[in-house]
Amino acid sequence: MIPAESDPTESRSASAAADSDAAPANHSLLKKNSQDDLLLRFYQKVERKLDPLLDAFLSEVLECKAKAESSEAARSTFIDWLSRQINDSVYLEFHLGAADAPILVRIGRTFLTASVDCFFGGQFDGQEYAAGTLKTSEIAMIDRLAGAIATVLTKGWSALCDTPVRYTGCYLGADEIELDLENEAVLVSATSVTLSGHRIAAMDIVQPLDGLIAIEPQLNRPHQKATNELDPVWAANLKDSVEQIYLPVRSVLGRPTMRLSELSRLSVGDILPVSPTDNVPLIIGDRVFAHGSIGEQNGGVAFQIKQFL
Repeated sequence: MIPAESDPTESRSASAAADSDAAPANHSLLKKNSQDDLLLRFYQKVERKLDPLLDAFLSEVLECKAKAESSEAARSTFIDWLSRQINDSVYLEFHLGAADAPILVRIGRTFLTASVDCFFGGQFDGQEYAAGTLKTSEIAMIDRLAGAIATVLTKGWSALCDTPVRYTGCYLGADEIELDLENEAVLVSATSVTLSGHRIAAMDIVQPLDGLIAIEPQLNRPHQKATNELDPVWAANLKDSVEQIYLPVRSVLGRPTMRLSELSRLSVGDILPVSPTDNVPLIIGDRVFAHGSIGEQNGGVAFQIKQFL
């Protein structure tokens, strides 16, 4: 909650009655609709870049199509936001540059387990079945998501400054979080992600105003980028050279997991079941390039492309 501005007469009376140790005034960021509301407008520039970045990096990490949609950041207090967290979630902590106040990203447990399903070639069925102790695969997925989100936040903030955002740790429950904030105000952006045709309340991005205040001098500097004029002959030769590069192309029908004891008993002729799917990834290098299905053509196995990423 953002404190309302008081009546000027009342303020002068209170000031006269206060002792010499009066509390410092609120930062100008909290005075909405004034010229000092600059930081909020700065942060909105970052927000506008996040959805397309999340689409690209989540699709890459999960090896399936992901579509993110974020709400405009709403003002709250950190305590109020934390008190509303009733579902199973994990909370990732990130730091922007040298700012002490972290950026928190809440990851819903349903989104986490759906991400694991999609990564291993499955389909999320839209059921909220996630609960209990984290599985090994979910813990591994947390690290994958954290790396992607750190990159997304870094690229989002590049609209204002070249300051990296780094992942610093994970809280497994809301009761573990303790933040030392001078100002309890935060900006909360709720993000949903569509996987396998199902929209999931996936994450909250929580930006403390303390963090914005700490980097205000950096944001107020003009952000300029040098531009160079390209030699058209050089650019054409580079394009021709790049188009002659050979890249490994492969597809993955399934990623079964087995215990070591089961692996040790495998022998020639054993059959490992693979679930039929029309969402087989086509991988070029280390990136998923398209999705399709496996079929037959002219007596051989063929891959039919259904969707480019």
